[in-house]
Amino acid sequence: MKTFVCVLLCCLFLTNCKAQNSDFKSYLDNFGITNIPLVIRDCQSYHSVFNQRYDSIFHETYKEIPENLVTKYIFTNGFCNSDSGYFRYDYGVKIALSSDFISVLVSKLQYEGDSEWNFDLGETLLITYNNKGKILSRLSLTKDNDRWQSCLKITKQGITVRQIKITEPKIDQYHRDLRCEYWTTTYQIATDGIIKTIDTSPVSIGIVIWDKVNEEYILKE
Repeated sequence: MKTFVCVLLCCLFLTNCKAQNSDFKSYLDNFGITNIPLVIRDCQSYHSVFNQRYDSIFHETYKEIPENLVTKYIFTNGFCNSDSGYFRYDYGVKIALSSDFISVLVSKLQYEGDSEWNFDLGETLLITYNNKGKILSRLSLTKDNDRWQSCLKITKQGITVRQIKITEPKIDQYHRDLRCEYWTTTYQIATDGIIKTIDTSPVSIGIVIWDKVNEEYILKE
């Protein structure tokens, strides 16, 4: 009788593991595939990473992650917020950085905010998993809206993020030069999949100018 119970429990355990692995595989299949180095520095490069759905009307557009999968593979232990009324999470790309873990980029968009600093705020999340779907590490790498701009570069050697903060007291007129602060942070992913901050540069003062060709602000070098 004990032997039968043990066999039954083992079968139930294996069935449950198989279902979890199938669920995780289905989740991963919705991500695009990219080559490295990967650079996201403007709207065009951003859309090439996070527009993972195609339809006859909008053509390439975002592919939203269902709330149940957000809760399971992104929002755990208080990280992020799965409330679909205020936040949207979109599939990005899988990044082949190591055979020891799986790494993906996810887009997080906040529809509302308490101030112009977090209103319509977009963030790029980097998440690493083991092969069974357990989260190893996750980090919000970038911020982007009218007050924030970023440039993200991912290579085999590491990750570099230049973050720009628009400090102009009042943005009452677009297409004019705006004062800003900016700094660069470098990260590395260890062999166990943990994302670590390696260095953050001192904050520099600068100006962003309007790029008429791409119709967006860029840092004046």
